[in-house]
Amino acid sequence: MAVKNNYIAQREADRQKFFVAGCDTTAQQMFDMMCLALHDPEVMGKNTFGAERLKKVHDAMYQYEKKFREAWMHTQESDYYQEKLDANLKEIFGEVAPFNERYPYFRDWNYNKPMKGNRNG
Repeated sequence: MAVKNNYIAQREADRQKFFVAGCDTTAQQMFDMMCLALHDPEVMGKNTFGAERLKKVHDAMYQYEKKFREAWMHTQESDYYQEKLDANLKEIFGEVAPFNERYPYFRDWNYNKPMKGNRNG
C-alpha cells in the first residue's frame, strides 16, 4: 500500500486556496472598476448605471462566475468550460480570441499525465 504524502497534499491544498483567493480578489477588483465606469457620465453619457442596476449586474456576474469558474481550475472539465465561455462571448462579439490566447499563462490540460509546465514551454 502506497504511503500518502501529507506534505504534498497540504501544499496542493494551499496552492488551490491561494489560487481561489487570487481569483476572488481579481473578480472584485474588476467589478469595482466596472461600477465606476458604468456610473461615470463621461463614459456612459446620460445613461449611467445607478446602485439598483449595478446590483443587478453584480448578481448576474456572480452567477456567471460560478457557472464558468471551472474554466480556470485544473480539472478534467476545464476545457469544456473554456469552450462554452468562448461560445458565449462569440454570441456577443462575433469573433473573440480563444481562451488560450486571452489567458496565455493558464496551462493546458493533458489527459495522459499530471500537469507540468505551461503553454509556453
